[in-house]
Amino acid sequence: MNAELCIGIASTKESLEVAALEPGKAVVVMKFPATGMGIEGIRIFLSSYGNPVRMAVAGVAALNLALKLGNASGRETFIVSSTIADHALALAHYAGHAA
Repeated sequence: MNAELCIGIASTKESLEVAALEPGKAVVVMKFPATGMGIEGIRIFLSSYGNPVRMAVAGVAALNLALKLGNASGRETFIVSSTIADHALALAHYAGHAA
């Protein structure tokens, strides 16, 4: 895994589960409502991190999340099929290994 923040977001109709992996630090898992306010909360979290971010999203709102959160300098965003990874932590690991 590169020395970057890797984010996994698993979306359902009710919630957005987010896992954050950063080398040398403990995994952080958060849950936000699947609303505009929840997306804004994730956006604020991501904007506070200045280094490159790799993000993998899956679930019912994957495309919407990729469009709303992925358009930033230094950010790579992957839309992943739920059949490959459907939990936030698995998606964060996917982001860390995707090329």
